[in-house]
Amino acid sequence: MTVQLRWRLRQVMASREVWTGKDLRELLTQRANFTLSAPSVYALINNEPTQMKTETLQALCTALRCTPNELYGVTPPREVSLVNESEATDATHAD
Repeated sequence: MTVQLRWRLRQVMASREVWTGKDLRELLTQRANFTLSAPSVYALINNEPTQMKTETLQALCTALRCTPNELYGVTPPREVSLVNESEATDATHAD
């Protein structure tokens, strides 16, 4: 199983009462001295990014005063045993 990431930009924006892409663009400019086009902001709000530049992530965190951990919800993988389950069962019954 792999680690699952969920893009949570909308939730982070809402928790900071940032309701529109225009508001986010203004915060990016004011707080992070960073400019993103309206279509880029729209894409970040409405779609989970497949890749992101570090400087964009830093700017979002600065503008929204959050951490990457808040922007990405993470579902950790379950523990994976290196021993085959049938081998483990056999070993416990061998005693």
